[in-house]
Amino acid sequence: MPARQRDPLDLVSMRQLRYFGAAMRAGSFNEAARACAISQPALSEQIALLEQALDVRLFERAHGRAQPTPRARALERRLEASLAELGAALRGAQEQEHAVAGLVRIGLVHSYGGCWVLPAVQGAQAEWPRLEVALRRRTAQALTEAVLRGDVDLAVSFDPEPHADLEILPCFTEPIVALGAMGRRSRSVGLAQLAQRPLALLPSEYAMRRQLDSAFAARGMRPSVRMESDALDDLVRAARAGGMVALLNAAAALSLGVEKEAVPVSEAGLQRQACLVRSKVRLHTAAACHVWDALRDAMPQFPAPWRTRRQR
Repeated sequence: MPARQRDPLDLVSMRQLRYFGAAMRAGSFNEAARACAISQPALSEQIALLEQALDVRLFERAHGRAQPTPRARALERRLEASLAELGAALRGAQEQEHAVAGLVRIGLVHSYGGCWVLPAVQGAQAEWPRLEVALRRRTAQALTEAVLRGDVDLAVSFDPEPHADLEILPCFTEPIVALGAMGRRSRSVGLAQLAQRPLALLPSEYAMRRQLDSAFAARGMRPSVRMESDALDDLVRAARAGGMVALLNAAAALSLGVEKEAVPVSEAGLQRQACLVRSKVRLHTAAACHVWDALRDAMPQFPAPWRTRRQR
């Protein structure tokens, strides 16, 4: 029966990994030893013990110099990320539950700012004055990638693609709503009515616009698009002063304060799922966990006609 192979974590020390990282950054053992405030022979000995424990040649030693091997460079890249996560875990363990502090980076789509993210953040900072928050506005696809890369601690997005490394928390379903000159006031408006009106829409690169285009095309309709803008305020002005009908997602209408003027579009499938997104594989600070909970508990409240049966 073969002998059980020992876990490498039982064979190496944090000191050896720290000296190895210093040697990779410094470019020579002498410079690395000075950076670590130890002698060059002591640093060389620890790196030799690391190589022996891993049974891997990390440096080629010739003519008084040590050159990193390809395996050393690969190990450094993975260790850098892992040690950063370990540092975050240790710092998180030191945080006190009653004193939430530190920076939390939140990525969000534009329309969720005013009606959801900003009120939640302001409430959290009123409770925890040492909490810092950085907001980064991105497209929905870019937000998913930012979470996976670790560029943001969490994202406030919609309809994210499932991913094994992501935790996705569905929060609410929002319809598309219409704002503007639609004749007789009603509780909803259909695609056939909208196809007869001059429309103000987001540009075609936006997911909501593509959803609308597909819905019109499926019914054999060619709507009259008179204005395109990625500035939501422009769409509202076009509806109020330009005799057009603007189509917005419900959260955008709420953020812009036009919910009393808007009605939902009565078309199955013209809606999107708002979600909180964070990594499953990265460690989260206590501050990031508290902000996640604050966002979860501060979801916007839509007028009753806009809500799905599940939300009522």
